Amino acid sequence: MSLVAMVLADRVERFTRFYDWWIHLITFGRATIVRRAVLRYVRPGETVLDVGCGTGTLAIAAARQGTSVVGVDRSRRMLELAHEKAARAGVTVDFRVGQAPILPVTRERFDVATATFALSELSRDEALLTVRAMAEVVRPGGRVIIADEVPPRNPLFWLFGELQRLLFGVIAFALLQELAPTHRHPWRALLEEAGLVVHREDCFQEGALAVVVAERPATLPDLRRDIVPLAVVLPRGIARAVLSLSAWFALPIPVRAGVYQLGAPDREAPVVLTSNFLATVDAVRHTLDGLSGFIIVEDTSGWNVWCASDAGLFTAEKAAALMRLYGLDQRVTPKRVVIPRLGGRIRARLAQITGWDVVTGPIEARDLPAFLREPEVTPAMRSLDRTYRLPERLRVGALTVVQLPVFLAPLRFLPASLRAAVWRFALVASAVLAVFHYWLPGQTGIVKGLILGLAVSGTILVRNPRRWAAAVAVTLSAPLIGWIYQSSSPVVYWKRIWK
Repeated sequence: MSLVAMVLADRVERFTRFYDWWIHLITFGRATIVRRAVLRYVRPGETVLDVGCGTGTLAIAAARQGTSVVGVDRSRRMLELAHEKAARAGVTVDFRVGQAPILPVTRERFDVATATFALSELSRDEALLTVRAMAEVVRPGGRVIIADEVPPRNPLFWLFGELQRLLFGVIAFALLQELAPTHRHPWRALLEEAGLVVHREDCFQEGALAVVVAERPATLPDLRRDIVPLAVVLPRGIARAVLSLSAWFALPIPVRAGVYQLGAPDREAPVVLTSNFLATVDAVRHTLDGLSGFIIVEDTSGWNVWCASDAGLFTAEKAAALMRLYGLDQRVTPKRVVIPRLGGRIRARLAQITGWDVVTGPIEARDLPAFLREPEVTPAMRSLDRTYRLPERLRVGALTVVQLPVFLAPLRFLPASLRAAVWRFALVASAVLAVFHYWLPGQTGIVKGLILGLAVSGTILVRNPRRWAAAVAVTLSAPLIGWIYQSSSPVVYWKRIWK
């Protein structure tokens, strides 16, 4: 079972009407059983908050049991369908637009708060804060119920689930142009960390789904994590060398998300936000060596800032969750955070939900010390072309070569002579695109690759017209090679993510 598939129905409007059918399909019909299990802990006459209510299936069923229900979801289209379903069912549900962990609830207090198949898209920190927000609006003695995906106990179900997650992840990226990872959080541990007392955990589908029921005590403990030096979480020795080499090839090598300190920061210390890609964190640490400050390392599944920003993984909500969990409001006086320029699209949203002054800094980490001394972004600090020097271009060229076996795998069905022609072109083009990036015509790698392919194909035909099939194969493969190259370059493919 994979909840990645739900992302499609949630975010692509034309798929939304199939949401209920899709949930039933990917849970092998267990979704209905899970919801019934949740409703066993809801009694008539109680008030219920349903977080991530989707099309309102659970909220409507709870209302039919004689409860007063508030349903919250971020998707307006989902809520439109929920209103329609509630009208057909003859019940009243108060549906509201809202995005966790900030709930559109003011002074109301509930007997029960539920979240069913709703929190897997959130990072661990966001999920924790959402559970805490649910606990805060539940009366003492009330219940928080989480029904969601957990790691299956059966190895075969685990393997099937991982393959399904991978498949739907690829489909989601193709349709949404963003990564849509889901998480199997340790729900019992999260509920307990939020200050709740877990009373029961029911498992379904060979342990792949769980319903966890917890009670809110009279008082909730403070939810605050300690800030430790950044060096504590960075790898060392041989592991560091191996992981750094992998990161050089842009493989997503993550550092544990959190807020860390450099030196001995005081209340005037700067606060800097970055992704949890190892090479990025290391670059920030190295350039700020000798300075004191706080670094917010956001969970981007190990991707660098510009990839994560365009893929929808670098978000204001994640950053805000970390700022709250580590109590940065109480640690620094100037409420000011510097975010990377390639992640600048989150600036307005982060300022809105935190109330902080959010400043878009330079592109490169090496410019941070100068920017922190004089908070002005110079033209050089804004230039991607300055960043994309020959060493970086050669790295991208090498990364293109590494990816070729995957993308050219279908060529095994072609005659050997055509395979050889395409492979020779692909290897040469990877180097030429990198070295002569600024001299080749075109604004994107696809155009540059196509022009290069046409030039090579023309040369093949001039030298031997009988090799027209090889020339056609090279021409058709050229845009693909260009796309592989551009997908790894911050200049040609990702320029649209910042201003």
